[in-house]
Formats: sequence, structure tokens, C-alpha cells
Amino acid sequence: MSDTHIQAGAGIVDDATFDVLNAIYLHKMSTAQHIAEVVEQSVDDVLATLHREEADTSVCDVGPGWLLETAGTAKVLAFYREKYAGLRADGDIIHWYEKFESTLNQQFIKAVSEWQTSEGDGKAQEKMVRLVDRMIRHLGQVTDRIPRYRFYAERFQRAMAKADRGESQFVCKPTVDSMHNIWFEFHEDILAVVGRPRDV
Repeated sequence: MSDTHIQAGAGIVDDATFDVLNAIYLHKMSTAQHIAEVVEQSVDDVLATLHREEADTSVCDVGPGWLLETAGTAKVLAFYREKYAGLRADGDIIHWYEKFESTLNQQFIKAVSEWQTSEGDGKAQEKMVRLVDRMIRHLGQVTDRIPRYRFYAERFQRAMAKADRGESQFVCKPTVDSMHNIWFEFHEDILAVVGRPRDV
């Protein structure tokens, strides 16, 4: 089995196709522009993938964005299952995930709550930024095993830079690529990688 092609029950998906479908899976509904930004592909390449997958009834163009159909979700889950089967039995990866879950994620959830209840207090925002900075370093420990995780680090850096410039919507706003949105998507992603249910 190669690194870039996987035979699964839902069909054959390559890494670039997975990245596009997974961006929708994690974001629930995505524009081609957003997908291109988060997976570092051109808009034209993303649209070509979307139109091909639409013909295969894997995605649906609903005007404001693209949604996954049942077949598209099956392709995403099959990729996670096949691609990361070895990592699910890797003690180092599981330890890395559990450290994220028990420390960074718990601290971030608390920081988000503090930021929201303080109505965007600067001190609360600074705490969130420090945690995101720690998260970027944490991601750096596994990008040799999961190279696409560098996308999250780069997205976090962009959101932090915008928040530092006073664009506070990039802290928690759900309609932009905010630190909170990126964190939420990463959490969904790593759960799928290690094969854990959402409520763990």
C-alpha cells in the first residue's frame, strides 16, 4: 500500500483529494476559497477536485459552500482508518495525543470560557494566544509522522497575527478561521486519527 493511494471500501482516494474532502468534513460546509487556504492548494485545483467528486456524488454544491454527501464522508473515514492504522498502535503517538487531551485541550477550553465571559478582555486573549503558541510547538513534535499537521500550525500563526493586530474576531468568531475554530477542527481530526470517539 503506497503513502499516496489507499484502496478502501469507499473507493481510492489520494492525499490531495482527502485534504479537500476532509476540510469539508471538519468545517461542515466550506467554500472553495477556504479549502484552498487551509490545505495549501490552488482554488482551481480545489474546484477541479470538487467537481470530480460531485460527479461521483461525494460532495454537493449548495451555493454558499460545499457539503459532503454520504459517499464523501465514507471516503474520509476510510482514509483515516487505512492511513493511520499504524499510528493507532503507536505508543508515542497515543502518548502525544493523551498529553494534548489532558493538558492543552483542557486549558484551552477554560481559556475560551474566560475570554467569552470577559467579553474579549485583553488578559484572557493573551492567555489563549499563549496556549495556541504552545499548541504550535506541540504540533511540531508529530509533523514528521503526520505532515499535513503543519497546515494547522500555519493557520494558528495567521490567526494569532490577526488577533495581535486587533482583529479580535480571529480569537473565537465561528465564521472566520479563528483560533477557536482551528482548534476545534484539529480536535476532530486527531480523534479520527487515533480512532477515539468524540466524547473522550
